[in-house]
Amino acid sequence: MGNQILLIDDDVDLLESFEESLQLVGYAVITATSGENGLKLFIENDPCIVFSDVKMPEMDGYELFLKIRKFNPSAKVVLITGYEDEEKTNIAKNNGLLDVLSKPISINTLSDTIKKNGY
Repeated sequence: MGNQILLIDDDVDLLESFEESLQLVGYAVITATSGENGLKLFIENDPCIVFSDVKMPEMDGYELFLKIRKFNPSAKVVLITGYEDEEKTNIAKNNGLLDVLSKPISINTLSDTIKKNGY
């Protein structure tokens, strides 16, 4: 497992803000603006933790989570959303999802979640 953090969100401004903030406190960060690109980067880099938006075109965060877990059953994934689907969240948590964080989210919340998971 790598030492990078993978951030996936179709909101480029938010993605860049989180990337810069996490890099300032010393984290290695890779980013993707879609679930497809995020999955590709996950496979190529095996990051230590993944943060993904739920609502994205083509592949939502729940679907991405399931695909990531097929490649690595112990992958650490956190979803971020303003549109939580409790049924999907419960299924995902029963399959190893670490957490679902509600938007708006602060950089402190991201950083605390990373630290809580040992990174």
